[in-house]
Amino acid sequence: MKTALNTMFQSLLCILRIVLCLGLIIFIILGAFFWLPANIHYHVTEKYTFSGGAIDTPVYLGVILPKSGPYQQVENVQISWDGVWQEEDFGFVDAAKLSGMKRGNEELVGTIEYDVKLPQGPVSWFDPVKDFQRLPQAGIESDCECMLAKASSLNDGVSTMDAYKIYAYTAEYLTYSEEQMDCTSVSAIEAYQIGLGVCAAYARLMTALCRASEIPAQMVLGLTYPDPMFKPQVTNVPQKPEVAHAWVEFYAGERWSIADPTWGARYPKFMQFGRNDARHLVYGELEQILIVDNSLEIWAQEQAQFVLNPEGCFRYSSTSDSNQVSFLPVMSIRRTWDGRWVNTLIVWVIMVAFIMKFRDKLVGLPGPQEGKPNLEV
Repeated sequence: MKTALNTMFQSLLCILRIVLCLGLIIFIILGAFFWLPANIHYHVTEKYTFSGGAIDTPVYLGVILPKSGPYQQVENVQISWDGVWQEEDFGFVDAAKLSGMKRGNEELVGTIEYDVKLPQGPVSWFDPVKDFQRLPQAGIESDCECMLAKASSLNDGVSTMDAYKIYAYTAEYLTYSEEQMDCTSVSAIEAYQIGLGVCAAYARLMTALCRASEIPAQMVLGLTYPDPMFKPQVTNVPQKPEVAHAWVEFYAGERWSIADPTWGARYPKFMQFGRNDARHLVYGELEQILIVDNSLEIWAQEQAQFVLNPEGCFRYSSTSDSNQVSFLPVMSIRRTWDGRWVNTLIVWVIMVAFIMKFRDKLVGLPGPQEGKPNLEV
């Protein structure tokens, strides 16, 4: 009876060790996939289709195009358009202005393609601090008494750890509310008072608290790509490709870095502070991007009478001389390379080699010489 209990105990212990080993392997593999530095390459296709029954009607389209920056590369931009077009360089972004003729029932399609490389891992860069990145701004009331008091209670320095405390507080304090979808409507004070908002509220509150703590910061606007691990390799965004995302760039430790307090509330906080997850594509600081967007909107409305795109959309403006013209924007994102799988494969090979070498000790089984009688005389 004692021997049977001993055997059962040894079997349970062996099973427990196997389960623990499997859990450790899964943890290490997921850690390699999501944490180790890697690059993901995307091929982006933006397609803008003018259709309808209008005959020989001029149409106009202005599109903001991303450019390379500290934590992204944008290359091989190609524009296909049956009409005339020109590009304007704004420094941090380009703007394409397209003019064409919509004829009869034929569709007029404008296609813009480019390659994007985004890193997964820590990002930081050197760049001079500008005055506005320290001062109050529309919607970022860093000189408000409530902001100064809260910033003082959170930290007493300008280090990266102080920036992290502000980031963590913002992520925990605010509650995401889809009722506040306008990216420019909720100010930092309103977000602090009501405790609700979308990404703009998170970004503005963190930026205001950073500036109140004398940590230079700015709210940036961009797009976040779907995670290719859980989404199809080709992702179409036909309904709301104008929807943007906002996060924060902050200056601490004599270097710039990024933080996304909105996603910090959804994912582990350390994953969204001081690093890009290969999904954040920045266009620029909010006010600067709104200036470019407004200039494109003015240009498009000066060319034709009827506005075709939704009000307050981001990245493009389109108009026509006829209200019979319909307009459909579609963005297609195709993953062409994912370095995270290479990391995972390398770690998997190392783990298998380790397990094969130490499998007997890991599961508690007798080794090849253990348990055998000694035949030496």
